[in-house]
Amino acid sequence: MLKTLAAICAVLFILTGVPVLILYNIENKAFRADTYKQAFENQRLYERMPALLAATLADTISQNGNIPPFLKELNAEEWQTTISAFLPPEELRAMTDQTLDSAFDYLNFKSNSVTISLLPIKARLTGDAGVSIVKEFLQTQPDCTVQQLTQMGLGLLQGSITLCNPPEQALSFFEPFIQSQLQAITTTFPNEIALVPGTASGTPNDPRLKLQWVRSGINFSPFFLILLLLAIAVFAVRSLHDLLVWWGWPLLITGALAALIALVGSPIVGWILQFLIQTQGAIFLPSLLASAIGETASAVASQMLIPVVIQGFVLALIGLLMVLAGTFLVRNKTYIVTYQ
Repeated sequence: MLKTLAAICAVLFILTGVPVLILYNIENKAFRADTYKQAFENQRLYERMPALLAATLADTISQNGNIPPFLKELNAEEWQTTISAFLPPEELRAMTDQTLDSAFDYLNFKSNSVTISLLPIKARLTGDAGVSIVKEFLQTQPDCTVQQLTQMGLGLLQGSITLCNPPEQALSFFEPFIQSQLQAITTTFPNEIALVPGTASGTPNDPRLKLQWVRSGINFSPFFLILLLLAIAVFAVRSLHDLLVWWGWPLLITGALAALIALVGSPIVGWILQFLIQTQGAIFLPSLLASAIGETASAVASQMLIPVVIQGFVLALIGLLMVLAGTFLVRNKTYIVTYQ
């Protein structure tokens, strides 16, 4: 009966050990911003971040009554073109990294909201780059009529700009007025935007609670494997040979299976991660950020499974050595008894 119970515990160790090893490493990597920064670099997703900023900025402007009407006429695609034109790649990358840090601070309960800083954009708008962008945008509009030029001149004094393409001489004349208006406009912009509204930590409305329970269960799961090993020792181990054999085989099989699955299962794990992030990630993260992170799932899966391969190989090696040592003890004991 005791050996039967020990065998059941050994089978449970193998059946649960493989998923525990994989899930534990996934949890350890999946909630770190550095994991996705590296994936963004490999997947060249930093170049696509203007879309996130543009959509967020366009939404904020549409809800802000203090914003001049002509800015509200710019859609997300036009804002995306504008951001790409005047925000240097290194500043855009820094903004993206700050947003990722904010997102994972939120998921790890280090903060209660996800924010994105608009300070680099505001700094650019108030400088020469902002004036150049306005001029380039006006040059894409139909030529101004005399009446529109008059309206533009009066509008600049009153805080608005007529959307038309003035002559080059008139555009040069309007430059100081455009710059002053941009400086006035940027004061109405917030320094940061909350991509995920503030949530009181631990309240029933906090969407992170269920995720935290799942993560806690995964982090506790290795202790369950230790309990199974202790149960095997209690039920079946009566000598050093028993310990080596009863622990060796489960460790060998579990480690070998985990390493094999990690080596060949990266595309499957990546697909599962992508599905979960893109379908469930929007509950915790802004939809566009969740979509961008979802695209990195395959690259992230590879990073997550490398430790599983190493750990699985180590476990399998330990198990193999234990089995070989146990076999050697039996043969050595048989030899001594035969010799005597």
